[in-house]
Amino acid sequence: MDSIAAVRSRDAIAFSVLDSEVRLAILDSLYERTVASGPLAGNAAYSTIQADVGVEDSGRFSYHLDKLTDQFVTKTESGYRLAEPGREVIRLRRTGVFTADPTLEPEPVDGECYLCGAGLRALYRRGYLVTRCPDCVGLIDHELVDDGTLASVSYPPSGVTGVDIQTAFERSHRRSAHTFRAMSAGFCPNCGHDVTATLPPADGDRPGDDGYGFRHVNHDGMVRFACDHCGCRHISHPLYATDDREPMATFFTRNGIAPGWERIAAVMPWSVTVAGADLVFETPDGVRFRVGDDLDVRRE
Repeated sequence: MDSIAAVRSRDAIAFSVLDSEVRLAILDSLYERTVASGPLAGNAAYSTIQADVGVEDSGRFSYHLDKLTDQFVTKTESGYRLAEPGREVIRLRRTGVFTADPTLEPEPVDGECYLCGAGLRALYRRGYLVTRCPDCVGLIDHELVDDGTLASVSYPPSGVTGVDIQTAFERSHRRSAHTFRAMSAGFCPNCGHDVTATLPPADGDRPGDDGYGFRHVNHDGMVRFACDHCGCRHISHPLYATDDREPMATFFTRNGIAPGWERIAAVMPWSVTVAGADLVFETPDGVRFRVGDDLDVRRE
């Protein structure tokens, strides 16, 4: 408990340092002017940053710059540059996750429901790009999720700003594919720690009541990913999460199935059976893929 309290204390101090319009403006100036990250980054002179921020009082400006130096800003012989934590602050701010809350009403997008073949509609609400079928119950059975929901993908507000819903739909699913690939490889793309992959329980076993289990998904062949450190969790189809390695990479390429939604829609209707601790998926053409609990995929 003492170590947890110490971490919280350090975090509180770090966030308190950022509680200033002047300091955020300093980070913005350095982000724009020093360009590259790490040892390749350039430097910005004290006077240049001060002019960008618009604080004429040198004492006041120095006070705020000093508060950022070492943790968020690096002082060099020729000026100042952003430390990586400073860059991460700006990147996160520019996603809009703290301050923006856009809503996009449902609109038709290219693609078909993998359950009933109806046309798709996509919307954006509270940080999620949602893909929905207007004609069937969908994949997710939960009181907080609307009927017909086929996918709900976490996506930053910046991703829907200035683009149409079709573009946001395509990009959000391509982005989620990268997340699933990393987690299927055993590590979290957010924090770099280990990820646990869990296949559905065998017949007769209870799926558990952890608030984020398989009982909310109307499909018997999904895999759950859970980061052991930051708690990031996702549920995906195992053959979609492993689409960048064999045998799935070759299968999708040879059949012209593009990354993103097209691959989700391809694998979701395939029949699935339990074979011991494995899952066996079969395509309409009779091709069978066996998935082990380590997400090792073999073509039978």
